Amino acid sequence: MEKSEVGYDAVVVGSGYGGSVAACRMSMAGIKVCLLEKGRKWEALDFPTDCFKMLSAVRLENRNLGLDLGSKDALFQLHVQGDALAATACGLGGGSLVNAGVMLPTTVRARRDPKWPKSWEEDWDACEASASDMLRVQSVPTKFQNSRIMEGVVGQEYDKNVDNPIKLSVNFDIEQLSGSKMSQENGRCLACGNCLSGCPYNAKNSTDRTYLVSAIQVWCSIKTECEVQYVVRNYKDDSCKRRSSSRRWLVFLSEFDYVESDIVILSAGVFGTAKILFQSQLRGLRVSHKLGSGLSCNGNYVAYLARSPAPLNATGLDKKQFPNIAFQERPGPSISSSYTSSLGFTIQHALGWNCGQDMVLNAIGHDESNGQITFEKDTNRISFQPPHDRLLPRKVEALRKLAKKLGGALFVPRFRSTSVHLLGGCIASPDISSGVCDPGGRVFDTSSPTGTHPGLYICDASLIPCSVGINPCLTIASAAEHVSRRLVRDNYNNNIKNVGNIVVDEETKRCYSKVTTTEIMRGRVGGMPCTAYLKLRFDDLLRGEVGGYIECQAIETDKMYVIHGEVDLCRTDVKTPYTQYMRYYLVVGASSGSRYVLEGRKIMNPYLLGVYVWRESTTLTVTLRKISDNMTMGEEMMCLKGKLRVSLLELVKSICALGGEDDLTIRCQHWECSQLKQEKRKYPALLINGYATESYCLPTEKNDLVRTLLKERHDVWLLHARVHWSISSNQFSVEDIGRLDIPAAINKIIEFYGESIKVHVIAHCVGGLAIHISLMGGHVSAKYIASLCCTNSSMFYKLTASSSVKMWLPLVPMSMAILGKNNILPMLQESTTSFRHRLLKSIARLMPRYERCPLDECQVFSGIFGNAYWHENISNTMHHWMNKENLPKLPMSAFRHLRKICNAGFIVDGNGSNSYLIYPERMALPTLYVSGGRTLLVTPETSFLANKYMKMHQPGYRHERVVVDGFGHSDLLIGEKSDEIVFPHVLKHVELAEEETGSDCLRSRGECDEGVKEALAWSVDPYEDEGGVGSWVFCFLLSIVLVVILFRLFFLSIFFL
Repeated sequence: MEKSEVGYDAVVVGSGYGGSVAACRMSMAGIKVCLLEKGRKWEALDFPTDCFKMLSAVRLENRNLGLDLGSKDALFQLHVQGDALAATACGLGGGSLVNAGVMLPTTVRARRDPKWPKSWEEDWDACEASASDMLRVQSVPTKFQNSRIMEGVVGQEYDKNVDNPIKLSVNFDIEQLSGSKMSQENGRCLACGNCLSGCPYNAKNSTDRTYLVSAIQVWCSIKTECEVQYVVRNYKDDSCKRRSSSRRWLVFLSEFDYVESDIVILSAGVFGTAKILFQSQLRGLRVSHKLGSGLSCNGNYVAYLARSPAPLNATGLDKKQFPNIAFQERPGPSISSSYTSSLGFTIQHALGWNCGQDMVLNAIGHDESNGQITFEKDTNRISFQPPHDRLLPRKVEALRKLAKKLGGALFVPRFRSTSVHLLGGCIASPDISSGVCDPGGRVFDTSSPTGTHPGLYICDASLIPCSVGINPCLTIASAAEHVSRRLVRDNYNNNIKNVGNIVVDEETKRCYSKVTTTEIMRGRVGGMPCTAYLKLRFDDLLRGEVGGYIECQAIETDKMYVIHGEVDLCRTDVKTPYTQYMRYYLVVGASSGSRYVLEGRKIMNPYLLGVYVWRESTTLTVTLRKISDNMTMGEEMMCLKGKLRVSLLELVKSICALGGEDDLTIRCQHWECSQLKQEKRKYPALLINGYATESYCLPTEKNDLVRTLLKERHDVWLLHARVHWSISSNQFSVEDIGRLDIPAAINKIIEFYGESIKVHVIAHCVGGLAIHISLMGGHVSAKYIASLCCTNSSMFYKLTASSSVKMWLPLVPMSMAILGKNNILPMLQESTTSFRHRLLKSIARLMPRYERCPLDECQVFSGIFGNAYWHENISNTMHHWMNKENLPKLPMSAFRHLRKICNAGFIVDGNGSNSYLIYPERMALPTLYVSGGRTLLVTPETSFLANKYMKMHQPGYRHERVVVDGFGHSDLLIGEKSDEIVFPHVLKHVELAEEETGSDCLRSRGECDEGVKEALAWSVDPYEDEGGVGSWVFCFLLSIVLVVILFRLFFLSIFFL
């Protein structure tokens, strides 16, 4: 996200029952609001509907085992620590997306709790009514079968709520909504029972369909997939030329990117809000020492009833089953009844997926609200300790009694606390000694005479100071209504604007490139040891921003984080025009609340032709000043001087560094031909490797494609994209390579040679997919491409039988779930690996393949991909180098997108949509597609379809296809005889392209018509493999067995170990 030039009046962090309310109420008051949401927007059809899809929508953070499985922005977030499990949701709408929508008024016991703010009682009933109206709460219209059975089972000690049916934020009667202001279609509840996985029929009134719809209609801008890291006060300093806004707060999304705002409302959930405040505290935000205290799990305890003989009708329905089942006979909403025990807790039953007559039982009550959230500085992680629950033994006994009456087996978790309703952590209180914010949500400031930080609010479940004993959704929304009313009244009561219709806030895309790098400088400041760990991001004028931190324990025991940094590497002075200055300006904040300014410069003199350039470019003369707490450059409390020096290893780089638009550093190796002095310069060649392995520069072989092209007088550029093992990219896709890495390499080549240059592109496997994404996606213009040659790849990607089965089955998402956060798999047998890495490698060794190999690394690699080459085609030294030296690590992140491409059979975008083949006009260039005749991984149909596609859509250019007998996949390029059999086809294509670009490269009309006729005449590929179905059946059956075993073990290990 780019920085907004004018910022916003208010920024809301999070979109659950707190953030959505705040965004709506402020927008309706005429305030310019931006809502930032960590997760994605979920449409009705996106929600998981089976166990496999559910697995890919779950993230598990198990601190006991050190496992992080699943995407960081997954819909369901499970946190396991010690003897506690907590579940949260991530997406636009927060927990309202996947809860049962139970809307119960706050209990009298909670409102009489000594911790409950007295000022809330002034308008609590009005706030509850307002929230109920916005969420369109309705009563369950009928008593479904599972509710009738539960009423007959529960004892006299339970209040069955017969006269007061439970209310849900679900549309049962669509006619009641006719008078509501709606901007999107809402559906009617079909009683399918799938509420807890997200309503697939738009019947649930989640906050993204209620509050946020109203917010967007008047002013609010919503940005998803933006995770806020911390907030800091805007430091107003005349020397900070790049920061011109006078907004009060800076909301940081990364070390460089931030959003400016006068008001910040933190509503990121109990864990999210606490983490933001903890990280902000490390950067100087002074908050109450009670931060993290008062955590409540709302007395939650969840158990699982299986194999009950009672006709519970607790199975979620598929849409195809609706015509055969009457509405009143369906399962109903996930929770349609509630039973309160005289012992002081409530029991509810929830429906699940297609699991027979199984049922989830959820006990809710009051705990001591004395849990604790802490922050680990070294890992930037949240830890939590659940509160004490005196009623836990009674809840377990009550659940066992119910299970005995219903029959079946009751599975109770091994956790003391299993919470789905987290509360507290930043509780509201009248004074700073017992809370983090006041009842109006204003965050306490330990150093301010007014007692609170102006413009900083908390507005979510973190506010609630005690357990409420029932589903807290309506309580949270009511508290948010109260905070929002106070906020609007205090800040904007006299400045309400007349706002028009929908406002679209479009982000401006960068039209310039940026390069990132790191610097580690060590030295002494004021005679004391000091180390600076800096991350720099430059624009094309070598001016940019600085992030990172400084360690100087003699001044501050904790790290001092950069909250604003500027760097200018090409600064000059009119008085000394031949001297160049490198200027650094850093504002750093410490956890003590103090702020410092570190200014430094490197002076580059032209003395003796720059003989001292090395010393001058690595020595930074610095001044460190402590500044006063009022954020001005007034009273200076400390001023220290010193020198920092850059490490030699950090500066010496032997290859060219390129910065993509997403700040990832990639590399491009360049060989310049030495035979060009008296001869015409030929176009350079850009080589793009396949998935992680090297195919072009082979030090063990007598020849390779790099040396072959150099002999033919072509400069060679070898791209190491983010898929290369040496690039530390843990999250990426094939689309990222085509959208970011390849354009960066092409731009660098154009910058090196000039605008008139053209490039021969030679790509293999995934590299071929990526270059087609670049061209057909409009990221690279075909006018810069002299020719394109792809080996075993094209815009189409047709796999062999075994590979197709592996990609069709959910092996990839399950493998990614096993890997967790670290998607980079160590490949060397002697390397140190974690348990999850060892597990995945063990599974890979069991997978079927064409050839097995005694080398463990080769076994693992071929188990993941399938055999990449026929062993007889490569030398022993090549085989050893490929497995023992060339690939020490395998980045796995791109497999998600690669699986979508393989299952589609052609290049698709990250969502699986056909966004590229619809633009054949962007492929105006000559092509050569090469396939191996002895099929491995990719079939010759890949090149057949591509050649046919190009002849039909670009008949004005030369298009060729070659199938090389005896070769498989990678052995086309790394085989012992590749330079004799395969390379001549590539060289011929390149030389013909050189000749064509020197004259008229377009073919005549007659040749074009002949090419189209030839393409239309091809109905069957003459090289099609007639292998039969034997391999399909074998691979399918074996893979099914592996998936079933793996899934059961994985599922049980998560929920019942």
